[in-house]
Amino acid sequence: MGRFGSLWMLCLALGCAKGEECTKARMTASDAWKTVMSQAGNAKVNGWVGFDDLSEPQKADSVKTWTSIETQAEMIFKSFAYERITWKTADPARQEARQKFDGYFAKDNFSLFAAALKSAEQRYDDASKLCRK
Repeated sequence: MGRFGSLWMLCLALGCAKGEECTKARMTASDAWKTVMSQAGNAKVNGWVGFDDLSEPQKADSVKTWTSIETQAEMIFKSFAYERITWKTADPARQEARQKFDGYFAKDNFSLFAAALKSAEQRYDDASKLCRK
């Protein structure tokens, strides 16, 4: 076995395969949270059917909620965008995004967003299992 064979065996012994799995999971999670960020931004700008019938304080509350969710999703997206995941940023941002959506008065109008958020949270959990040290 030559030099490269020895390096490959060393890589296997040190867990390089796990590193590849982590990278895939990290990138999948990053993409999922980018989708959440994009959908939150769209909801913030476009509202939903019936949005125009809301009072001004309700409209302001809606925009504030979606802005917060968009910001938190962006923080998570960026936390997963690099090889070294910044869990100290991602963990509280994930919790905040979920709390904001769960407390949103019109969340029943956003089933597609709820599905995207659920998927992103699953991808987060998958990456956490593979990448946390």
